[in-house]
Amino acid sequence: MTDGQIIDLLLRGTAVGAQLGLGLALARSAGNNGLRLATLLFIASNISFTLNGSPPLARAFGPVQLPLWLIQIGGAGFFWLFAVTLFEDRRLGWTGAVPPVLLIVIGITGQYGPRATAPLVWGAHNLIGLGLAVHALVVIVRSGRTDLVEARRRLRVPFLLLVAGFSVLISAVQIGQGLGYDAGWYGLANAAVQALLGVAGVAVLLEARPILFGVAAGDDGRRAPGIDAAPSASETRADTQMWLDRLAAAMANDRPWRREGLTIADLATEVGLPEHRLRRLINIELGHRNFATFVNQHRVAAAQALLADPAQTARSVASIAFDLGFGSLGPFNRAFREATGSTPTDYRRAQLAQGSPIPENPR
Repeated sequence: MTDGQIIDLLLRGTAVGAQLGLGLALARSAGNNGLRLATLLFIASNISFTLNGSPPLARAFGPVQLPLWLIQIGGAGFFWLFAVTLFEDRRLGWTGAVPPVLLIVIGITGQYGPRATAPLVWGAHNLIGLGLAVHALVVIVRSGRTDLVEARRRLRVPFLLLVAGFSVLISAVQIGQGLGYDAGWYGLANAAVQALLGVAGVAVLLEARPILFGVAAGDDGRRAPGIDAAPSASETRADTQMWLDRLAAAMANDRPWRREGLTIADLATEVGLPEHRLRRLINIELGHRNFATFVNQHRVAAAQALLADPAQTARSVASIAFDLGFGSLGPFNRAFREATGSTPTDYRRAQLAQGSPIPENPR
């Protein structure tokens, strides 16, 4: 074994150890089982990529190398799934499995299909992976504007942009290799970068993982407190309750949530509270990780009332969605399903058939 191979193995061992420890720590901190599973799948794909990048290690795993390879070729999809689950607070459903499964199916076709079409198939695989990585970047940046955990807003974007950037770089290298551009130092450079990212992740995120995952409702319905949970020294419980009452009154009486494009800065102005304090209030006291879920809670409750009202049967679902501040049907349907487990149309049909009481507006 050459010196280069020994260094390569040491770097990959460091990367795997760091990624495994970091993944287990993050999974333990996740607020729900869907986020926990998405985190573990993302870490597993990174570890598989690290191990399969070394031919001696890949051969040493024998039959286990095949499932490792399958997880690896779905890596960009697993990273995308992790990003949207964490930063857009999406529930993990079957639709989230489509991108990684699609990448795995395309990879199997490229590996075991006709040799003549393999370059085209792998090219499509890499381009889709690159597109998913870029979209994950967009999700991370976009969701930062509505994140209610101040410390997490400062921490997560630089670190995870680095991770996403690495995913983009890997996809670009793979595309280049598919086009015939290759270099002997790719493997060693990838191992070094992964070891560096793994160690940096452990150093930064093991202690900061509650900030990253923020305050959110867990599977048992209770909120998991984040690092920002302690009240400020100058703020009494009576002050907090006063602002909660003022916020509730604004949402119930003025109904700013009916305006499309409502921002937390707009709401802070209406309530008369500094933006950073309003973020803290909604996050810590009401248990929302991002502003969109807080606003959509009111919109969905109003939609439930309208859909269950026999006097509103002539109104279309789209008309109700637009009237409540949604810019299109897609976000409305997704928010409604996540809140109720049903589509708006099915909900209306069931409520009108049962004559169920109209739900109360949330606080």
